[in-house]
Amino acid sequence: MDIVKLELEVEEFGCRPTEVRHLIGRLGEFFCAIHVNGKLAHEANQHGFDVIAENGRRISVKTTAQKSGFITINPNTINKVDDLMLIQFIDSRLEVVFHGPIQKAVDVSRTWEGKFEFDISKAKKLT
Repeated sequence: MDIVKLELEVEEFGCRPTEVRHLIGRLGEFFCAIHVNGKLAHEANQHGFDVIAENGRRISVKTTAQKSGFITINPNTINKVDDLMLIQFIDSRLEVVFHGPIQKAVDVSRTWEGKFEFDISKAKKLT
């Protein structure tokens, strides 16, 4: 999925992709909804999930421009989520790194300051 607005911010205005997380995050939610033929949650930043798939599964979407590192999973909202979709913004494209049950991601995550940290490299191996 090519992202024109994001490219404008990154290429024309010199922002690094990691500095426009708000745009990347929202675009990731749209991308996920299209990917699963679903719909966005009723509220932006709804607790727990961002997209409801066509099959009714609730998906938490995590979108990052990081090539390595961790994404955070909040343990307080896991009970409101069925699946996790981790999306990377790489080379001006959004790509699904992991899409599966949230518990599968939690099982391989480390705990840091009361939250789960899901390693991007482990996510790639789970898919």
